[in-house]
Amino acid sequence: MSSKRATSKRIVAGWAGLLLVASVLALIAPGTASADSQPPNPSPADPVSVTADALPTVQINGVVWSQVVVGNTVYVAGSFTRARPAGSPAGSNETVRNNLLAYDIRTGALITSFAPSLNAQALVVKASPDGSRIYVGGDFSQANGQTRNRVAAYDTATGALVPGWAPSVNGQVRALAVSADTVYIGGSLSAVGGVSRNRLAAVTTANGSLLPWAPQPGVGPTSGNRDGNTNTSNVPMALVVTGGGNQVVVSGRFDSMNGVKNTGIAALDPVSGANRPFAVNQLITNQGVNSAIYSLAVSPDGNTVYGSGYDYYGPGNVEGTFVANANGGALIEINNCNGDTYQTFPMNGLLYVASHTHNCEYIGGSIEQNPRVEKRGTAYTTTPTTVVRWGTNVNWVGKPAGYQVAWNPEISAGTYTGQSQGSWSVTGNGTYLSYGGEFPRVNGTAQQGLVRFAMPDTAPNRVGPISSGFAATVVSPAAGTARISWRETWDYDNQYLTYRVYRDTENTAGLVCTTTRASRWFDLNPAGCTDLNASGTHQYRVTASDPFNNTVRTAWVSATVPAGSAGSRPYVNAVQADGATDLWSLDEASGSRAYSELGGNDLNLGTGVTRGQGGAIQGDSNPATAFNGTSSGFGATASQVQAPNVFSVEAWFRTSSTSGGKIIGFGNSATGTSSTYDRHVYMDGSGRVIFGVNWLNNRRTIQSGTGFNNGQYHHVVATMSSDGMRLYVDGQLRASDNQVIGGPNYYGYWRVGGDATWSGSGWFNGRLDEVAVYPTALSGTQVSNHYALGTGGGTVNNPPTAAFTTQVTDRTVDVTSTSTDSDGTITSTSWNWGDGTTTTGTTSSHTYTSDGQKTITLTVTDNDNATGTVSHQVTVTAPAQNQPPTAGFTATPNGLAVSFNGSSSSDDQGVTDYAWDYGDTSAVEHTTTPTTNHTYAAAGTYTVTLTVTDGGGLTDDVAHDVTVSDTPGPQVFVDDDFNRNASNGLGTASTGGPWTVSQGGTRQNVTPGGANLTLPAANNNTGSYVGSGIGDVDLTTSYSLDVTPTGAGTYVYVTTRRVSTNNELRVRVRVTPTGQVAVALSRLTTSGTTVTEAFPYGETTLPGITYAAGQTLTVRIVQTGTGTGTLTLATKVWTSTGAEPASPQVTYTDATAGLQASGNVGILAHRPSGTTAATTVRVTAFRATAVA
Repeated sequence: MSSKRATSKRIVAGWAGLLLVASVLALIAPGTASADSQPPNPSPADPVSVTADALPTVQINGVVWSQVVVGNTVYVAGSFTRARPAGSPAGSNETVRNNLLAYDIRTGALITSFAPSLNAQALVVKASPDGSRIYVGGDFSQANGQTRNRVAAYDTATGALVPGWAPSVNGQVRALAVSADTVYIGGSLSAVGGVSRNRLAAVTTANGSLLPWAPQPGVGPTSGNRDGNTNTSNVPMALVVTGGGNQVVVSGRFDSMNGVKNTGIAALDPVSGANRPFAVNQLITNQGVNSAIYSLAVSPDGNTVYGSGYDYYGPGNVEGTFVANANGGALIEINNCNGDTYQTFPMNGLLYVASHTHNCEYIGGSIEQNPRVEKRGTAYTTTPTTVVRWGTNVNWVGKPAGYQVAWNPEISAGTYTGQSQGSWSVTGNGTYLSYGGEFPRVNGTAQQGLVRFAMPDTAPNRVGPISSGFAATVVSPAAGTARISWRETWDYDNQYLTYRVYRDTENTAGLVCTTTRASRWFDLNPAGCTDLNASGTHQYRVTASDPFNNTVRTAWVSATVPAGSAGSRPYVNAVQADGATDLWSLDEASGSRAYSELGGNDLNLGTGVTRGQGGAIQGDSNPATAFNGTSSGFGATASQVQAPNVFSVEAWFRTSSTSGGKIIGFGNSATGTSSTYDRHVYMDGSGRVIFGVNWLNNRRTIQSGTGFNNGQYHHVVATMSSDGMRLYVDGQLRASDNQVIGGPNYYGYWRVGGDATWSGSGWFNGRLDEVAVYPTALSGTQVSNHYALGTGGGTVNNPPTAAFTTQVTDRTVDVTSTSTDSDGTITSTSWNWGDGTTTTGTTSSHTYTSDGQKTITLTVTDNDNATGTVSHQVTVTAPAQNQPPTAGFTATPNGLAVSFNGSSSSDDQGVTDYAWDYGDTSAVEHTTTPTTNHTYAAAGTYTVTLTVTDGGGLTDDVAHDVTVSDTPGPQVFVDDDFNRNASNGLGTASTGGPWTVSQGGTRQNVTPGGANLTLPAANNNTGSYVGSGIGDVDLTTSYSLDVTPTGAGTYVYVTTRRVSTNNELRVRVRVTPTGQVAVALSRLTTSGTTVTEAFPYGETTLPGITYAAGQTLTVRIVQTGTGTGTLTLATKVWTSTGAEPASPQVTYTDATAGLQASGNVGILAHRPSGTTAATTVRVTAFRATAVA
């Protein structure tokens, strides 16, 4: 239910009539990708989308400007005063909600426990990185009745306004971004707390105090305002934090930043506010009052920035979306579509967009309609699949672009803002997507302001094909034959629909043929099916079904077919089997119509044609048609279609003319001469066959040799796809151009026998036979097979198929050929790197001297000297400019001994040297790892300085005072910060020796800063133990879950006493899907071969704790009583949003005799049966000491 790449068609064909058997083929033609709610082959270029099912969602009575998701809660900011349930009309069942509300993304229900109140509209809402707070900005001066000037913070656990956090901003706040310790603010402000600021400011998360961060956005010229507007603006519109907090990216109406030209978007240092390089701002021209980079989003890993823009008679060149690397701002893709774009959200390989998109022709998407059609919910692949075509700003032509997927829910325009917009905001959580705005209806059903969509495994999948205009017609082009035709319909969220044609009864016995075709709302082609057993009077019906079996039907249509038989036609069967959408055999005895045997787009022929001429196909007596070489001798399809970017055209031609002429091509007129035309195959006077495509506004052609005007029949196939252009004549590849992968996007007609060309006469003088159009690029093998069938047999060498993979590292590209040859061997492999350099060999490597997009061409030759060629584009960039490292360390004293840990230091290239100045008389110690120990000679306070150096020689230092005493602390049994790499286990602890796997060794590993216990399937146990001879113990461990638990929840067992295998005492901590945290004492004992787990105290749900995925959960257990016969376990649990409880929440005792001896400690994660989410438990600290 959602999209495909380029404007090509993919066909699943099953023409029972043509094969003269009661069987249905199901052949998916190669060469095209798709992306929707059930694509045929999901991949990064063909991701699965949400469905278009509009799920019931709380409604509002105004407009939603911004949303953010924390766990399963959507926080909604806007201009509204009331909320009401889905299905309730305005004015009924309403609840007061002033400009801010929250709802459950799983149910769509309003969360009644969160009832904030703002006295003016909220324009932006953002969450803290740990999800413990939301921050809201806008026009308000009060929140919950308390003074809050334009910004406020709410606690997500309690719903309460955060006390004491009250920066006073003197102007409208449109943009917020939040790091662990800083809130960045943007808008029409000029002061914060009375201190001057120019549109941008930063305050602390702790108490809202103003920070020195004060970048200076600057205004630009007004010369680009084409309506004469002389006003200008430097207002920021959006802010994001990237790289885990190491950079801030801002966008808006400004033209410069800190006095340097950074149009529309800029990257800034998070502390100083200094500019950082962001390459895409040198391509963007959006600035001023009529144009802006309106929104920003960031990928979950912080490494990718997604932007959107608008331009209303201003100087801007971005309407649509773009994707850039956060580090340096290099462009990844530009989806330049007309229509203001207000917000984006990346999810599962797609970029969902809130906009009013009405023209995406520059990237092979929807074409401007008359009257205009606006789509207010769209999506694009975040993996580039094509390039920007001509017709748009020169800065973008040839740049990589995503694919506009076939996900198009019907979101209506609203009236609240007076701007006739629908959607303004979009967000989600990986399973659900939430759109917000001022729309009154979705998919024709009343649903105001908010709506949810979901991934297919969660959605009802009830949105099906469109029935309006879906009708069938039946004609009889020959005795015994009925041709049933219809125009494709479309689906809100599925590109591929399966059509079934029935004769007389809608059941298996009446099934004539089945075909699956790709279509989108703006690209609906004629389709057809031929019934060769149709003598007599029959009625026919066509059905269209999506992958979830939602079905629409045409009315029954009656037809009377003269008796007769079509006979066997192997060549036609092969054309059909290879997926042709139209085949004009041109074999009618008379008349001005040439029927399409496989589709419904017939040719209307001019007066300058002669029917009944000798045909080309050996063994087939059906005739051909002669064209007289004048402007009256041509055919044009009856129905207008969209120009394809993945296709093949095929024909048999015979001529002695020295004037040339068009065999087949695409043009914008069905009569006379087209003014826009390309994708054409024509001849010149010397008998050359030429294939031409208008690529990026350049006429690109490839051609054969001369002499094909020798009065004999010849076979021609021309193809275009992501692999470029190919021209085959008489079964052999004659020419190729690997760079041309598309043409201009326009509506037009297939012209056969005549139209304008780029050289010679446009009107073909000769015979044409078996002209076909395919929605895919035929392979060399298919072409040669068609030629062999048409000429009566013979063996034709199949050319090799060139293919290769790439690996890009900075400016270096490594390539590996994966080419094949179906009937021989590959004898040579050569690489053209596109910069004048060539190499040979199955593998090769090349380092470029400049940045940018590079085209690599591989040519392989087989043992019969046939060649295959393919090109791929890669983007190379110089290594990022080295940034200085950041120094940080902790110190853990134990008497006069101190353990130092510098793992909080960071650098993009890695720290190579840690220099420790301990503040005493000892020499500076250099280490290559971040941990070390030092023992002082006397008690006291020492200033310790750590200086870190990165691989580029840059340094940073930090100093902390460390106090030591001559009284030693408790003995440390185990202390592990997991600052290492390990696989198939947890390696060796920093203190305490090696970890030993207890269960699931292959599912556990260590990366710097944490141990990963993975639970890919239900009933997985993953854990290890460490230490020995440990009796009474004070054990503390911290961990996090990467996803919200499902089913019964996620269990983590913290073992304080492991005597032997399956003889353990441990505390089980369970996190539920709703965030509750429950603990239980787990006693594991063995008797003979029987292992028993007992929970003698049941389970206790801890009050006041709510856990959200990504937060840190800390468990501390103090176990005492070793040697007394009874162990006592005092247990505390708290999250990173709270403090350690003053006293244990739960205390257990256990007198099991077999568990009284000393032993190991450990940790284990478990996913119970019935859970559905793959989970990783990341343990960031594990420390066991003697009890103080």
